Amino acid sequence: MGKSDDRKHDSGLEPAIHVREAVLSRTEIVESICNYIRENTSADLSLSSLEKNFRISRYSIQRYFMEIMGISPRKYVEECRIQLLKKNLRREEPIPQAIYKTGYNSQSWLYEDSTSKLGMMPASYRKEGDGARIRYLTASCSLGFLMVAETDRGICTLSMADTEEQLIRGLYDEFPKAEISRSQSVKKRLDAVLGYFDGQLLNLPVDIRGTDFQRRVWAAILSIPYGETRSYNEIAEKIGMPDSYRAVANACGANPVPLIVPCHRVIRKNGDLGGYGLGIERKKFLLEMEKKMAGKHHEE
Repeated sequence: MGKSDDRKHDSGLEPAIHVREAVLSRTEIVESICNYIRENTSADLSLSSLEKNFRISRYSIQRYFMEIMGISPRKYVEECRIQLLKKNLRREEPIPQAIYKTGYNSQSWLYEDSTSKLGMMPASYRKEGDGARIRYLTASCSLGFLMVAETDRGICTLSMADTEEQLIRGLYDEFPKAEISRSQSVKKRLDAVLGYFDGQLLNLPVDIRGTDFQRRVWAAILSIPYGETRSYNEIAEKIGMPDSYRAVANACGANPVPLIVPCHRVIRKNGDLGGYGLGIERKKFLLEMEKKMAGKHHEE
């Protein structure tokens, strides 16, 4: 029996929506389904529904997601809905309406385990948006301007830009309802980050949130020695998901504290630098600087 016959026997369905396992790679299939999920968060996104819409076995969809994304389709759907819920709450929509727009008909979905979803109860999430205190400080550095922003728990944002105005505007865009202020109390940690450009290693407390997969990627990146690089593929292999290299690249892009979590040390398998949220020229500079500094450290 041929491959297409096996597939039909497995799912009992014919190919549809132009997503065919025989034509597209597993990565392309997962990307197609992810796009569909993001654009239809309020729809029925159960495995049986995805199987029906894409004409691919639910077992294959589950397996491909775990291999490529490192999470199940259900977890990905939930993360997309959480992001939409946060957006709706920031718009001060009534909680029941905000939840309903995510695709759930009951508030119990959120309240039964809100700590792992929003990090707090919905009302508290909205209040924290109004009352969260974030302090920041900026300074010029070898790559333009540097900003370190922190909460009482640790650094929540580290960024670089060509102008100080870009950094400040970006911080307010990221935390639109927080109580944000420039403060000299950040100077000690800002100086520590500036010391990185003189070859000092960074070990600073952070206050960041990410998915389980992102946190696994960031932890793997922290293990890359100063002055060395690893490929996206190697990071994917390190976390036990060798086919998830594209998802690793996305996790690098979502890193809110570059330099502290040195995602600039992750490059493409062929040696190309790949992308970098702070700009490819900065990535090139950082890698060259670390290589030189690492050589000096060895001489000493």
